[in-house]
Amino acid sequence: MTRFAQRRSRKGMAGSAVAFAVSTLCAAIGLQIALPNPAVADDQKCSAADKNAICGVTNVEDLVAIEGTPWAIGSSLGGGSGKTEPLYLFDTKAFAASAITASAITVHPDKATYPDCPGAPDFTKFASHGLDFRGTVGRGTLYVVNHGGRESIEIFSVETAAGTKPKLQWTGCVVAPSTAWPDGVTSLPDGGFVATSLWDPNDKQFLDKLSQAKPEGGLFEWHPKQGWTAVGPNGMSGPNGLVSSADGATLYVNLWAEKKILKYNLKTKASQTVGIEMLPDNVRWTQDHKSILVGGQDASVKGVLDCFESKDINCTTPFKLYKLDPATMKLTDLVKSGVYDGMGAGTGGLQVGPDLWASTFRSDRIVRFPGVLAK
Repeated sequence: MTRFAQRRSRKGMAGSAVAFAVSTLCAAIGLQIALPNPAVADDQKCSAADKNAICGVTNVEDLVAIEGTPWAIGSSLGGGSGKTEPLYLFDTKAFAASAITASAITVHPDKATYPDCPGAPDFTKFASHGLDFRGTVGRGTLYVVNHGGRESIEIFSVETAAGTKPKLQWTGCVVAPSTAWPDGVTSLPDGGFVATSLWDPNDKQFLDKLSQAKPEGGLFEWHPKQGWTAVGPNGMSGPNGLVSSADGATLYVNLWAEKKILKYNLKTKASQTVGIEMLPDNVRWTQDHKSILVGGQDASVKGVLDCFESKDINCTTPFKLYKLDPATMKLTDLVKSGVYDGMGAGTGGLQVGPDLWASTFRSDRIVRFPGVLAK
């Protein structure tokens, strides 16, 4: 077993062996705006005076908006020496964050929908990774990839009321297939979802295969009363972040180790890929649902895993952000390769009005790029 694999075993695989995204291009749209400052010092302390960084959050690997509200939720992936939380709540108006602690989550299991769930997780060990949210103003469902205590998709009911913070209630889980190490998740209209598996945890050669972009990992679709089904084309290497179309028929999946983005139709099985000049990690729809934000690392597989293996609070792995046209599969640069305001190891982006927020798998902050998505 490699040192990296041993570490995964000791930590219950409570982190992602891959990830993430960011630098900028707003001059091209003629805006005079303040951008994060390129920086590479691992020990750079996050300052509240920095208007483009939120400090005091650990390894926010993914960000998802609670649509119709000023709130977003972030994950908190294991790794490094920072203190993680089950999840984070972001106030997008105030540009601030607070921890969603174990005591703030209530439990009310939906045994009819998730009869095979063994019970609520230990939220003191929770290690959140990929996220998705589906719902309307007032109520919705949050899907969370979890590595703490078990490999699973955890489901939460989210209640939002005007003027109050969202309330999370755990309602169930789906334990991942034994051949999957889940990374990303996207919900489907009928209550099902699709999850990526970055690798097969039973495969002792998975690191070598990912480094050579050989087939490794997969896509798994789950529906109530049906369970898991393997889907997608053969030969994928390191499926990572993913989103689905409004009707749930089409998936857009980052093939991390291959440096490609896959467009795959679950009904017709038709597929198309486009190359990208980074290890693509997370994807997220823009607010108008017309484009997809793509983030990832501008590094080698080994370089990303070296970052993950380290105890560093902030890694200096550079990252990028792009925008993808889902119809043409054309990519547009948004943020050029770099480390910004001490945040490296970027994974993806979230649109907040004209601004672009960036997530990371190894930092004590997140950063934003004001005006990058202004029309």
